[in-house]
Amino acid sequence: MTAKFTQEDIAEFVYARNLEATSLQDVIGKVIKDDRILRYVPEALCQIDPRDGDLVVYNSSRSHRTHMSAGAMPEPEDDSDRCPICKKQMTPIIDIADLSEGFTFINKNLYPIFHPLNRLIDEILEQPLPPDPLHHGRKSTGIHLLQWTSSLHDRDWHNMPQADCEIVMGRLAALESKLLHEAREFMPASQPPMGDKKTFGYVSIIKNYGHAAGASLTHGHQQIGFNNIMPSKFFNNLCFYNRNRRVFSQYMLDENPKDLLVKDFGKAVLIVPYFMRRAFDMLLILKDTTKQFIHELDEEELNQVTGGMRKAIGAILRLMHQQGKVPSYNMTVNNGPGAGLYFEFLAHTQELGGFEHLGLWVCQANQYEVAQQLRETIVL
Repeated sequence: MTAKFTQEDIAEFVYARNLEATSLQDVIGKVIKDDRILRYVPEALCQIDPRDGDLVVYNSSRSHRTHMSAGAMPEPEDDSDRCPICKKQMTPIIDIADLSEGFTFINKNLYPIFHPLNRLIDEILEQPLPPDPLHHGRKSTGIHLLQWTSSLHDRDWHNMPQADCEIVMGRLAALESKLLHEAREFMPASQPPMGDKKTFGYVSIIKNYGHAAGASLTHGHQQIGFNNIMPSKFFNNLCFYNRNRRVFSQYMLDENPKDLLVKDFGKAVLIVPYFMRRAFDMLLILKDTTKQFIHELDEEELNQVTGGMRKAIGAILRLMHQQGKVPSYNMTVNNGPGAGLYFEFLAHTQELGGFEHLGLWVCQANQYEVAQQLRETIVL
């Protein structure tokens, strides 16, 4: 198999060949001056649902995306002839790395949910969840990036060699580190519950796969949001730590029933949580719960986390296909204060109903049976 395009084909978009070659300030400046992105900037407003702390940010221009998924028919399996990435419709690239076939790269999201503010105000550098008694909302600032797992349209974590996936994970770790450590001038300090780790802002890493899970493009990618507002899941993890004096990862390692273990990799473990909301939901947890970021992993930990991620995703896709469901899932990285470090895999095996919107989840599967299915599938 050959790549749809080569590095030479996209040379005009390469702003920096690797993250180490440029500063975060330069990247921010490049985003602010990009005329294409300026047409689709968000409202820079964040509101909070006072009932549960859920955050809402606004960008009405995202409704004009050519490949938006809401209300559209699912994309066919092979749509590379219409893929904007394969057609080299790109924003500036800030990192690129060779794989055994093709390459992986990071660029800016054309329809960002966060955008740098030209003028910083004191509010930006205040606490991440300050009171808002007048309900005016808060200013949000940051950047929204994309990591393309491979330049090959049909390659992603589940069907790439382990060594290639480790390269992709390594570049994601490098990006996470740069964002958290070089943002002192324009981001509030993060709030780790232990130690003296000096980080700034919050890095949200997600992956959407499949139309039902909100993926607007079928070309495999991760989304990276970096901003001044702490996501509510991060805040909940921090509150959990403050209540229990254990990070959530440690709690799950200690308390989750042993029969819900899917696979122990040595330094990381893949489990079905006892509170499974949907069939095939899983957590991949780093056992060293003093670490809370991907860039803190040593080589063996990074390799095992990468392998666990590949196996979890592969099992979800295989089992959903066997059940006659269109494979789709969301993945989130919990790297904020109070979390330790864990990856959450949320398979789209049921639609949301009214009870779920009241906070009462109705799951059509048994946790222990699901764990057994996953163990058997991962062994294959």
